[in-house]
Parts: sequence; C-alpha cells; structure tokens
Amino acid sequence: MAVWANTFENRLYSLENFLCSISLLVMLATVAFGVCIRFFDLPIPNVAEWAIVAMSPLTFVGSAMCSRMQMHISVDFIEQAPSELVKRATHLVVAILMLIFSAIYAWLGWSLFEDAILTGERLLDMGTPLYVPVCFFFVGMVLMAIHSVLDLARFVFFRRAAARVVEVAR
Repeated sequence: MAVWANTFENRLYSLENFLCSISLLVMLATVAFGVCIRFFDLPIPNVAEWAIVAMSPLTFVGSAMCSRMQMHISVDFIEQAPSELVKRATHLVVAILMLIFSAIYAWLGWSLFEDAILTGERLLDMGTPLYVPVCFFFVGMVLMAIHSVLDLARFVFFRRAAARVVEVAR
C-alpha cells in the first residue's frame, strides 16, 4: 500500500509540476508579447489576459505541490516543536485541517465552475471563458485534498508522518 501510494503521489506531483511549468511559460511569453504589442503599437488585442489566466494553475496547482512537498507554513512549527509527540500531534492536526480546507474550497470551486459554465462569462480582452481559470481553482483544491488524504493515510496506517520532500522522485 505505501509503495503504491508513494508512486501514485509522485506521478501526481510530476503532472502538477508539468502544469505549473507550462503556466509559467505561458505567463512569460504572453507578458513579453504584450510588451511588444504596446511598444510597437500593434493593432493586436492584449494577450496579457492569458498571463492572468495562467496564474490560476500556477497558484492553485502550485499550492497542491506545496502541500505534497510539506512546504506550507505549518511545517516551520512542526520542525521546531520541542518533542516528537508535539510534532506528531501537530502534523496530524495540520493534515486534518488541510483536508477540511481543501474539501470546502473544492466544493466552492465546483460551484463557481458550474456558474461560470452556465453564465458563459468571458474575460474582456481576448474573450477567454471564465471557466478556464476557475477550473484550475477546483482542480488545485482536489489535488490538495488527495495529498492530504495520502498524508493522513501514511500517518494513521504506517504511524509515521511524511518526510519533508525536497526533491521528489522522477
């Protein structure tokens, strides 16, 4: 079970890493292109809207990556806790709260996603459908919930907290 869960989570992390990398590339390219459009006064719509849209997967899927890598703010306290018992208790509480947080926001993200699809709202410059960035809000929270569930499973079934991951297996 532990091997399967770690393999699954590592593959999920690789997918998250790929999505965030593509998002960053889109942001860099569209901002640079937008600067060229303004500098040369080209009659092309402002593509910087896509940079704003690309921030959504970078933010929300990136937050799921942080939860996988144990890089969220609570880790600082967990590492500095005075005893092993306090560390374990804190890790358990944080994992449960992270699951609750991500589940609530996934539900809210799904509601917002449905509304964006039903209303057909679009962003102003390029007409990008609003459901595109909202979808990544939902996906990021679902990924964070998955990481939280796997972290809790490691903690409960294997009596150990996940080690802080600095480099995830390729």
